[in-house]
Amino acid sequence: MNYGLYTAFLGMRSRQRTLDVQASNIANASTTGFKAERLLYAAFEAQNKGAGDKQNLIAGVATSGNTDFTAGSIRDTGKSLDVAIDGDAFLQVQTANGTRFTRAGNLTLDANGQLVTQRGELVVGERGAITIPPGGELSIGADGTLAVGGQNFDNLKLVRFNNPATALIKEGDGLFTTTGTEQPIAATNSKVVQGALETSNVNSISEMVAMINNTREFDSLQKSMSLLMNDIGRKISGEIGKM
Repeated sequence: MNYGLYTAFLGMRSRQRTLDVQASNIANASTTGFKAERLLYAAFEAQNKGAGDKQNLIAGVATSGNTDFTAGSIRDTGKSLDVAIDGDAFLQVQTANGTRFTRAGNLTLDANGQLVTQRGELVVGERGAITIPPGGELSIGADGTLAVGGQNFDNLKLVRFNNPATALIKEGDGLFTTTGTEQPIAATNSKVVQGALETSNVNSISEMVAMINNTREFDSLQKSMSLLMNDIGRKISGEIGKM
């Protein structure tokens, strides 16, 4: 095995995955409640016993994904169905695939007057699906209390996880599903802000700078691989010439 070639290949593969993640983060920089993905790098050693039991070690790079649950900033919209969460809570929603969790609070009403996400998933209250009664504008309290005409009729079901990085998996469209490592618990320290939305936690400028640096590293590794391939080619040609 050519260890230099293998190392360059691993480095290029890791940086390609990094580029994919960075591109996704940048594309969602304006997506409500979006949580950026981060990659964790780990060095490892491969071992091979050659002639005389000589051990050859090679260092490579492996990556694993991790969602960054840092809160985005809260911006006012003035829309009564928009909600932002100040704290670590999630809204619970019901989808065709089961219970999911989200921080995207740009809600709306369906044809039946039920509170739903932009994709039509039912927002869950303490009493189940939330149907807005007629009679006035919806008021949402800091504790998630829902009222119309001064009359409370339900509460948003706000839940939290002790360690969301391991408890939740990003499913797409602002939704998260559980890994089964822990059950959601009632969120008592978070506040609901009506007429506002949580922005993405992606810093576009920082992400772009990181992407440029990553691309440069990829190009450098690619050049190294080309040099190694040329060297291997010359050695093969030399051996063939001796035959």
